[in-house]
Amino acid sequence: MWRLLGKTAHLWPSWLYKIISKTHSKIMRLNHTYLGEMIIGDQILLLETLGNKTNKIRKTPLTYANHNEDYIVAASYSGNDKTPDWFYNLSSNNLFITINNKRFQASYELIGSSEKEYFWNLLDEVYPTFQMYRNRTDRDIPLIKFSKA
Repeated sequence: MWRLLGKTAHLWPSWLYKIISKTHSKIMRLNHTYLGEMIIGDQILLLETLGNKTNKIRKTPLTYANHNEDYIVAASYSGNDKTPDWFYNLSSNNLFITINNKRFQASYELIGSSEKEYFWNLLDEVYPTFQMYRNRTDRDIPLIKFSKA
């Protein structure tokens, strides 16, 4: 389902994008990611950050690619010209990730320009729509590597 919705997500108003993200986050929490993956697709993690302005817990479902024991995500925001809010919350020291009903504290690293092509290829294999997202914007979409802390 998300594979179809993701192709038009850049056209949604931000309030709709936030509602869908919150709904997916709740589905993943309540159903241990299984139902969330059935509805939205597999390779979805739930990122928990602390809002840097609100100081509230923010939960964001993100498509990821495995790399060794790390998880690669893109701050693509469906190809919008704006960087997603969750990206700015990464500086919080309390990052948690839930994958397959396993929650753990995580650290992150921004992926440098010289490595981006390799990691984009991994993400494109999982979710080919990422190619469309990159074509929609002139913004250099950040790639992030999450590791268990």
